[in-house]
Amino acid sequence: MINNILVSIIVPNYNGAKYIEDCINSVLNQTYTNWELIICDDNSSDNSVELINNYNDDRIISPVIHNENKGAAVARNNAIRQATGEFIAFLDNDDYWDPKKLEKQVEFMLDGSYTFTFTDYVQFNTKNKKNIRCKKVVSRNDLLKNNYILTSTVIYNAKKLGKIYMANIRKRQDWSLFINIIEKSEFAYNLPLALSFYRKHEDSISSNKIDLLEYNFNFYNKVLGYSKLKSFLMMVRFLFHYFIKKIREKFF
Repeated sequence: MINNILVSIIVPNYNGAKYIEDCINSVLNQTYTNWELIICDDNSSDNSVELINNYNDDRIISPVIHNENKGAAVARNNAIRQATGEFIAFLDNDDYWDPKKLEKQVEFMLDGSYTFTFTDYVQFNTKNKKNIRCKKVVSRNDLLKNNYILTSTVIYNAKKLGKIYMANIRKRQDWSLFINIIEKSEFAYNLPLALSFYRKHEDSISSNKIDLLEYNFNFYNKVLGYSKLKSFLMMVRFLFHYFIKKIREKFF
């Protein structure tokens, strides 16, 4: 039975009081019940840790609390180290899941013998929302062109692949994780159902095009170790695929 597989859910938190309850409640409402929720707090100054501690469920692990702000990568990696599940899933503290997300995705992974999967999702803000349809199969070469995968949709099989961690960088750490996973899994497979809800903020990286260029250049140059020339050429290729992706999201 699929419910025999423990899923470790990794949530980084920093000043997430406004949305953290929506996030946790969406996990509690899952039809798939064999999970553990591991939250790592990155030295929040709001009351989000208090809100987390108000939950009385043995599957919610008491949050790890950093004594200084270290970034989402360190928070996620510390939570991954605590994980005991065969599968590891990710959920950002301002996103939330459809109640059948884990049930559908675990079943999809088992039926296809997939070790790295992601889903379609709903992108929303205060003004509107839209369904985002993703590539059906993603390779390492695809990921070098663009990050086609949303963090809150991902599950990977840690029993088969081992625990895989993020690069210790402030931005684009999720992209580094997916490349690290796909080097072992070869491909990432899409479950074409919108099972995650992604809250897009106006100050996100993708909303600030100048920051987007800087972070992506540094990702190619410093994380992947490419030369400055190759990093520039990779960034140009990224921009081409980025705008193609945005056009598809808008019109298709």
